[in-house]
Amino acid sequence: MRNGFGQSIVFALLAGMLCVGLALPVQAFDPEGLIDWYNDSQMWQTVENGAWSEDPNDAPSDEELEHMFSMAMKMQSAVHWTPWYFIAVRDVDEQRGIIGDQWAPVEDVATEGTVTVIVLADQILTEEEGHATGYEGTYQHAPNYAYFDTGAASALLHMAGASLGYYTHYFGSINGEYAPFDLADGEHQSLSRYVSEDDKRAWGYMVGEYGAEEYDPEYMYPVEGNTVFVMAIVIGKPAVDPDDPEIDTTTWATNRARPDNWKIYDPEN
Repeated sequence: MRNGFGQSIVFALLAGMLCVGLALPVQAFDPEGLIDWYNDSQMWQTVENGAWSEDPNDAPSDEELEHMFSMAMKMQSAVHWTPWYFIAVRDVDEQRGIIGDQWAPVEDVATEGTVTVIVLADQILTEEEGHATGYEGTYQHAPNYAYFDTGAASALLHMAGASLGYYTHYFGSINGEYAPFDLADGEHQSLSRYVSEDDKRAWGYMVGEYGAEEYDPEYMYPVEGNTVFVMAIVIGKPAVDPDDPEIDTTTWATNRARPDNWKIYDPEN
C-alpha cells in the first residue's frame, strides 16, 4: 500500500517534469532525491495571506491545472469510490467571494496571480440531510472515509503544484458570500454557484479499468445535490522570489515549525 502510494507520486512527478520541461534535457529523474528535494526546496511552505504575487502570469495556466489534477485524481481511495470533485476558479472576485474574510481581508486571500480550487466530496451528506441520489445499491462509507480520501487527493494536488513551482494555502473553513451554509440546516456548504447539472462524479471501481475511453453511465453521479465543501486550496506564487538568497522565507511564508510527530514502534522497547 505504502509502496504503491510512493510509486504513484514518483511516476506522476516524473511525467510532469518531463512534459513541462522542468527537468534538465536528457537528464533522468532520480526518484531517490524526491524527499530531499521536497524538504530542502521548502515547497511545502504555506504562502501567508497578503504575500501572493498579483502578476497574472504567476497563476497556473489551464494546461498546468489539468496536469496537476491528473496526478491528484490517481490517489488511492477505499474501493476507489473517488468521492472528490475539484473545481478551479480563476476570477479573483469569485475567489475572494468563496474564501471570505474569516482569516484575512479578502484582498489578501487571493489575487490576480492565484487560482482557487474548490474541493468537494460525496459520501458525506446523508439522504436525511438532502443527498439527492439514493445510496441504496451503492457502496457507502462512513463520512470520515470521504474526508480522508479527499484530503489525500488534495495533498497530491499540492505535490503536483510544487513540482511545477507553485505554492499553496489551504482553507478548511470559509465564509465568503458565494459559499453560504445552505445544506443540512447549516451544517454544510454546497458551493452550488460553481456546479452545473451536467457535472458528474465517477465511481472508479465500477466505471471501468484504468485507461478506459468510456465510463459506465450507471456509475456516474451528479455533483449537484450530492457533494459538499471540504476545503479550498489557493495556488500561486509568493510576491517575492523564493530563489533569491537575499530573501528569507519568513517574508512570505507561514514559517512555523514542522514537528516530528512520529515514531517507529518496537515491541521490544
